[in-house]
Amino acid sequence: IAVWLGAGDEADADALIVVVELRDPRRHGVVRIGRQIVVAGALRPVHVDGVAGRAHLPQAFDLEAFGGLPVVPALGPNAYDWLVGTRLSRPIDRRGRARVGVGWMQRRERGELHTHEVAADGAWQIAPHLDVSAAAAWDLVSVGLAEARVAASGSRGPLRVELFGTHRSAAHLLPATSLFSVLGDVPARRFGTAARWRAAPRLDVTATAAVRLVDDVVDEDLAAGCRLRLDDRGASSVGVELRRQGAPQGGWSGARLMGRYAVAAAWTTSAEVELVVPDDRAGDDRDRGTVWPWALGAVTWRPSPQWEVAAAIEASASPEHVSRVDGLVRLSRAWGSP
Repeated sequence: IAVWLGAGDEADADALIVVVELRDPRRHGVVRIGRQIVVAGALRPVHVDGVAGRAHLPQAFDLEAFGGLPVVPALGPNAYDWLVGTRLSRPIDRRGRARVGVGWMQRRERGELHTHEVAADGAWQIAPHLDVSAAAAWDLVSVGLAEARVAASGSRGPLRVELFGTHRSAAHLLPATSLFSVLGDVPARRFGTAARWRAAPRLDVTATAAVRLVDDVVDEDLAAGCRLRLDDRGASSVGVELRRQGAPQGGWSGARLMGRYAVAAAWTTSAEVELVVPDDRAGDDRDRGTVWPWALGAVTWRPSPQWEVAAAIEASASPEHVSRVDGLVRLSRAWGSP
């Protein structure tokens, strides 16, 4: 069982996730009951009060199904609000290196059709160090492509390189809190490459170079960073990331520092700080400042292998908010075998 509680400047404390998970000891299936976020293949993620499950069927098929009431924080669901969806997947070769899946979902608000989509996804391990994947979701309400993504990745020694392409519409994006996510994930087509290099046994260096197309305007999307693990398990680490995001009327540059430290066997602390500097700092009459900060601090306590308590507080400033503070608490308990 896990419980997530959150609160912010503009909302009272609310339950974000309250879920009980039941697993078959023989690993034939799992059922989750309660408030949860469901991600099923290429279907858009949904926040739902209901039931979601996965079962292993004969002939190597896996069946996922979910349904319930869409979450409407504070206000509560309207009459005749509901959603339901399913996904079926299976390997298509004897060695299990290639797998495909198809999904379907429908959501209604006040009885009227809100979301209706079908999706397909697949992945293939061509060689031990070479993988390809693809996924697409088709909107049946406005009839059009909601999201598509393709990727090919390969590794050689300490170096791993990925080529990718994505197309996303606004209806397919989830809200995010980090300024890097909010400002950088614009509905658009995006093509590029990403690399990760194990420069040392505990040091990873990453880089991304991509272009983003919005209304046929091409802008850069660049990132570089590194992460140093302070112990063999990676329980403690420090890292830094630099970002450059171009946009016709909203380009920005930013830096992010992050750290995690295992104080003791039962305690872990972490912190992240971001600073974003917009290209255009003179065209906003709301006086939101010239630098937008974002910070997050969290602590986790594990008094026993079964219990876990975590809490976090987040503060930020952005074009939408002069200041904003949010809090989150998580409580989880496990029974039986993992």
